[in-house]
Amino acid sequence: MKESKKKIILTAIELFNQNGVGNVRVHDIAKAAQISPGNLTYHFPTKKALMEAVYIYMKSRLEEFNLKSDQSDIVIDALKKTRDYLNFQVKFRFFYRDTLEIIKLYPDIRQAYRKRIQNVIDFNRKLIQMAVQQGYMQAESHQGQYDMLARNAWALLNSWLIEQEIMGTNILEGVKASLELHYPYFTKKGQGFYDKMIEVLPKLAAAENMQNLE
Repeated sequence: MKESKKKIILTAIELFNQNGVGNVRVHDIAKAAQISPGNLTYHFPTKKALMEAVYIYMKSRLEEFNLKSDQSDIVIDALKKTRDYLNFQVKFRFFYRDTLEIIKLYPDIRQAYRKRIQNVIDFNRKLIQMAVQQGYMQAESHQGQYDMLARNAWALLNSWLIEQEIMGTNILEGVKASLELHYPYFTKKGQGFYDKMIEVLPKLAAAENMQNLE
């Protein structure tokens, strides 16, 4: 990506975070980026084009810490990635605050975001299946039980930013909430794992991987 385009995107993200997507004009972004409006529209002719570029950039940053299902320490890695995802929400908080407005105004983003959500839910389901196979979680008591758990796990984490801003919930509490959601389904082996993870969580939160937007 050209530096000029990247500068515009990062400036837009900063202003969106501060003021909300609907309250930021293209002119505001050009002024903050210290470029002319004409220079901005050369790269992004419309706000829609800029928003789509912002979403693509956001998606690329999110994919940097995707889980890989073939990793031996996948559960530990899942906790780290959960922590990183909560940090990600803070860095791109405009999107999680204004999701409904954004997907209403920009149908292409809506389509891409729906696909992203389904990918996360599918991965959650695979992770649960692995936990069952390895003896950490019980088998389903009825068909579809863990499909709903996988969906609820996504919903819990995706709404964390709102809870954080209203209730002051920190990263540690957010990661723990994800563990607690699964606790009723743990076997004795899984409960032992849970106890170990509770001990590890403070260190995990203290070592937050606060990635820069750049």
